[in-house]
Amino acid sequence: MDIRQLRSFLVLADTLNFRRAAERLNITQPPLSRQIAALEESVGTPLFWRHSRSVGLTPAGEQFRTDVSRLLDDLDVAVQSAR
Repeated sequence: MDIRQLRSFLVLADTLNFRRAAERLNITQPPLSRQIAALEESVGTPLFWRHSRSVGLTPAGEQFRTDVSRLLDDLDVAVQSAR
């Protein structure tokens, strides 16, 4: 698990669309899908449910979104404080 995966997770959680999330991240869809799959493997549970044309957060994904958002906000504050 790395910061890039966590940021990608948050963008996908915001858009609930792999194509739009990939565009916002300036990457293509396959690397985003691999990042999310690796993150879910690392966490040990699905964070998104996927159907043929839709994506949504699982209950675990909702909680993870809250926690990761707070974590990355704290990280940004720590970086700013260090500067």
